[in-house]
This record gives sequence, C-alpha cells and structure tokens, in this order.
Amino acid sequence: MSTIFAGAGGVANTQFSVGHWTRRLRLPLAAWSLRRRWLVALLIAVLVFGLGAHGWIVADLGGVETSRAALAASAQRLAHARRSLAQLPSLRRKATANPAVSPAASWSSADDVRIVSELAAANNVALYALEPGAASGEGMERMRPLQLTARTDFVHLMAFLHGLSDMPVLIVPVDMSVKQDAASLSVRATLRVFSALRPASSNDAAHAFDDASLDADDDEDIVFFDPFAQPQMRAAGEMPDISQLRLVGVLRDRTHGLALLDTPDGATTVASGQRLGAERVTRLDALGITLARGDTTRTLALAEAS
Repeated sequence: MSTIFAGAGGVANTQFSVGHWTRRLRLPLAAWSLRRRWLVALLIAVLVFGLGAHGWIVADLGGVETSRAALAASAQRLAHARRSLAQLPSLRRKATANPAVSPAASWSSADDVRIVSELAAANNVALYALEPGAASGEGMERMRPLQLTARTDFVHLMAFLHGLSDMPVLIVPVDMSVKQDAASLSVRATLRVFSALRPASSNDAAHAFDDASLDADDDEDIVFFDPFAQPQMRAAGEMPDISQLRLVGVLRDRTHGLALLDTPDGATTVASGQRLGAERVTRLDALGITLARGDTTRTLALAEAS
C-alpha cells in the first residue's frame, strides 16, 4: 500500500508568489535593479512617443494635410487651365471671323450719336442733350466721350444701360448721376466710346460664369429693385405722408415764420397753422416745427428726417 501526501503548500505557494511580486512592486526606487530601471524607462519612452506621434498627426504639424489640400487645388487649377487651353483654337477662329472695328474713318462721332439715340428711343429714354467730345488716345485705347442728359424712370434706365453691351462698339458709362424729380429721374452721364473694341455680348457674358463649380441655384436671373420707388401708393392730390418729409430750412421773424420742406414731389413751404396731410403745423421756431394730429404731437427738427 502506498501513501501519497498532498502538499498543503500549494495554495501557500500561490499566495507566496502574489505577495512576493507585491513586495517587489513596492520596493523604493533606490532598491530597483538596473534591468528593472531600464524596462520601466523603455515603457515610459514608448508611451510618450505614441502620445507625441498621435498629437503630431492630429495637429498636422508636419503639414501633410495642408500639402494634400494644396495638391488638390493645384490639380483643379491645372484642369481648368487645360480646358481653357483647349478653347483657344475656337476663340482664335471667332476672333478672326469677327475682327475689331477699325478706328479709322469707318466709325465717327456721328455714328456714336446715332446708335446711342436709337438705343435711347428703343428704351423710352428722353434725351435732352447728347454732345460728342474730342477723341483721345491711340490705337485700341482711342476713346471719344459723349455727354448725355436724359430723363426716364428706373426700369427704362436699367434697360438702356443693359443695351449698351449689344452695341457694335464698346461704350462705357462713367461719372453718372441720377436725381429724382417730381415724376421721373434726371440722368447725367459721360459715355466713353471705344470704337476699336467690341463689347462682350449678353450671351457671352452669361457663359463666362458657366462653370462646373457653380451650383444650379446660381443661375437665377438678377433682379433689380427700384430704389426710387415710393414706399406706398398715394391717391391723386393726396398730401405725402409726414414720414417722407425733411425739414431743410426755417425763415422767421417776430411775427411770421416759414419752413422749407423737402418732399418726394419737390420742395414746398409751410407756415404755422397750415395742414400737411392729416397733420397741422401748430408751432414753428428756429429749431423745427411741431405737428399735431388730434391729441398726438410730434416735432420735425431742422435737417433731420422724420
């Protein structure tokens, strides 16, 4: 008969091993062996290197992402340049088929006056004066000025300016002033006529902005709003609303006073006691006028819009 003695130290050996490593981890730094110090230093170095590399990539300190974006933009510009280069033969053929207007005797200031007058008549622009000036410049930069004075409304003025792009010669409006009168706009402008140049037609100007990078929403027509339009319609003979009045001057003495007002229909004068629409002038002094409407009063100061 054989007897086997089970070692009771199996669990004890395991506990001894865990306790042994716990005590080794709690050793002070001065008691560490050289191998242990190198191992811990290596682990710390690997951890620091990993964190630094991750931060370098995230912050793009090396400029890799910036270089990629610049490369993509350069490739896009190169493709655009190649498309433009491919269009050069057709542009040369078009330029050959439509030569520039000769600045010689084939075009004169009388032709300038004629085409501008025809354009004005076609767009309901009443010309008061159209005076050609002396030519200046040489070659392609030769220019003749036209002094234009006309009367029209905003819609027909925009149609007239838009029609300049369809003229047989390049006409550039400069030094333009537009002033609102009682029922229309008074226009003064200088038109510079370059008889050696042709303007870009409306269709060519529209195709110039036709690019693959533009969205479909960008192809909408441009709408111009009339800045001279009245904010609200008024019945015939009705006085303008006080919000459209501006006090520009006061003339008074000891017994009488007179105020000068700027209205959409022109300048007008009022005295104390006179009515302006639904309001009445109750006071007039050197600083302004007081208007009353029932129990409500308001003051329109000098050189101040209401």
